[in-house]
Amino acid sequence: MKAQASPPGFTLRHKLKANNRAITRIAWSPDGKLLASASYDQTVRIWDTERGEQIRELYGYSGSVFTVVITADGQLAISASKNALKVWEMSGKNRSRTLRGHSDYIYAVAATPDGHFALSGAYDETIRIWNLSNDSEEKILTGHKGRIGCLAVTPDSQTVLSGAADSRIRLWDLASGQTKRTLDGHRGEILDLAVSPNGQQFASASYDGDVRIWQLNGEPITHLSVHDKPVTAVSFSADGRLLASKSADGTVHFWRTDRWEPIVILEEPHSKFAFSGLAFHPSQSVIATLGEKDKIIRIWDLDLAQWL
Repeated sequence: MKAQASPPGFTLRHKLKANNRAITRIAWSPDGKLLASASYDQTVRIWDTERGEQIRELYGYSGSVFTVVITADGQLAISASKNALKVWEMSGKNRSRTLRGHSDYIYAVAATPDGHFALSGAYDETIRIWNLSNDSEEKILTGHKGRIGCLAVTPDSQTVLSGAADSRIRLWDLASGQTKRTLDGHRGEILDLAVSPNGQQFASASYDGDVRIWQLNGEPITHLSVHDKPVTAVSFSADGRLLASKSADGTVHFWRTDRWEPIVILEEPHSKFAFSGLAFHPSQSVIATLGEKDKIIRIWDLDLAQWL
């Protein structure tokens, strides 16, 4: 299948650019009107995705910001740099709160859909659970060997998924902090995880170039082996009918989830960094991708009738 710069079914809504430093992660607000981006320029930026404009820049770091997430109520952005988390009010009214506990660089952040907890994973091989009502550290989860690069939480806020440099995926019970399952299969560091909207399946992306699809009980479904370089991001569409995978090979592949068939390829030149994202809109047929070696965000309106 030949890749194209803008295949049929893609309409570019906006191209968002702030500077010449690589963007590491992007995250939608729950209503899909805003997008947050974390960057090596030491900031988090908030974008209006309808007007295509930056509306806020969040300062306060002395190093690269590796990741960002917006809570399910749309009130908070949580980001990570070095060994600290910052919790920002999306309104921009008050100063950020800082959460400290990790002893090394934090690469992964997630928030539970019920809004109660934030989670962070770091080079110190720990996952920490933070109570957002009082900023206290609730639990420390241990078991991985190597840095923890990605986290996800199921829609019912009961199960945490983590991926690390040990090539393993762990499923944790959030309430007890105990490991439920440890999954092997990948041959390289786990770089991203995405849970399907119905919470029944999840996708894992790895340095080995594969995307693997799993049942939430840990049973493997299939693996997708078309990328020839590390896969750095995966995302499910809001209706669960599509999965997108972004790779260091410079492409984003789109897959039908009913048959796990590739349907279209979008070219997106990739940076040399392992942390780069894409994210489907929380309710519409829209996707945000990183392009131009991860220095811009492109927002695409998708015509699914072209493919499904």
